[in-house]
Amino acid sequence: MSRLKLLIKLVFGIGNAVSYALEVLNRAIAAIDPAKKEKIQHALNVAEQVLSVLQTLKFLCPTKWQTAYAKSVLAVQKVVFALADLVITEEELKNIASDFDAAVIAWNGDDDETCV
Repeated sequence: MSRLKLLIKLVFGIGNAVSYALEVLNRAIAAIDPAKKEKIQHALNVAEQVLSVLQTLKFLCPTKWQTAYAKSVLAVQKVVFALADLVITEEELKNIASDFDAAVIAWNGDDDETCV
């Protein structure tokens, strides 16, 4: 993940920065070959980097987006957990996809006005 590109995205808003980080992770996950540990290791490294970025930027996230942001962080944490043993199963890949789908739905849905 390019730090310069992340910084530029951040200038245009936290949503752009988070979107960029998650896109980078999504591409790394899509490139996983379960038979090649180096591909899994690369995806794990990217996931850990993205998780670090999300945790660092949390304070910039508006209150009304905290629910969606938390779902994104949770999805990335689950990716890190699933890849930590450098073995990935089809079921783990399905679970990762499901968690990311939930995060995308949360981001694209209405703002959480109960978070004040």
